[in-house]
Amino acid sequence: MRRIVYTFAVGNKKYAETAMGLGRSLKLIGDTTTRVVVTDRTDFPWEECFDLVLPPLESSIEWIYYNKLDGLKRTDADQVLYLDGDSLAFKRLDDIFEFCQGKGFCVQGELIADGNWYIDIAALRAKHSLPELVKFNGGMIYYERSPECEQFLTQVREIGVRAKEFGFDRTDAPVNDELGISIAMAQTGFGFMIPDVMDFQNSATGLIGKLHMDVRTNTCQFVCRRFDVRVVEPYIFHASRYINFLVYWKQLTHLERLANYATSKPFGYMSPWQKLERSIQKRLLKNVYRKL
Repeated sequence: MRRIVYTFAVGNKKYAETAMGLGRSLKLIGDTTTRVVVTDRTDFPWEECFDLVLPPLESSIEWIYYNKLDGLKRTDADQVLYLDGDSLAFKRLDDIFEFCQGKGFCVQGELIADGNWYIDIAALRAKHSLPELVKFNGGMIYYERSPECEQFLTQVREIGVRAKEFGFDRTDAPVNDELGISIAMAQTGFGFMIPDVMDFQNSATGLIGKLHMDVRTNTCQFVCRRFDVRVVEPYIFHASRYINFLVYWKQLTHLERLANYATSKPFGYMSPWQKLERSIQKRLLKNVYRKL
């Protein structure tokens, strides 16, 4: 089956910078999934880490979040893994695709019956006779080519059109995709909830202590309070609320420098300092250690 990673970089320059970070992080860890970016920015070297660059079709800011579900329409992919551009990959994506294959539509989260998730969930459920809803982060969504899934995606969009009826419409922001998807899943019974503890994706919501992250050593580990307090080592780190933290932008700088190194240095390049160190250690081995 043809698999793609699908992401967006529309508008402000920073969205292109973050999407380049995602593409570079996938390339750095050796992930071979075809990478597709939808962007209106022509001033970035997308060909460096993306296989296909598409222009945006939907200019209305109202529906920008729902455009993440257009991967089947815009490509010939059988399996689509949508990732928000402000994500970084620390593990190859094969496990995610293989886990989700055949499930139609997948999000990672937990079931909720009440509380406030954008709106009063208990009131929403009572008004529309809904079972429990899946609370999830829309920064990672999986879907695949099938008549059932394509019908489901149509229903998601229809629920978005009825956002005012369901009580999650807003005049100051795009239509919320997460509630629209969750309501559609509850109404149809279609789709699969990936248990949150699998940590295919994590946004460090409820971070406790320090966020340990370094793309140069492929390290991403932290403790957070989500649905439980636990240690997390995600496949995908979604910057989300940490997009304004220095630790995240340092990773983008590291990735850019490594990309520049790859284009400016030949295969097997050894720096003058490495050559000097090798020479010194060679002499130590010959004259000191090997005499023992």
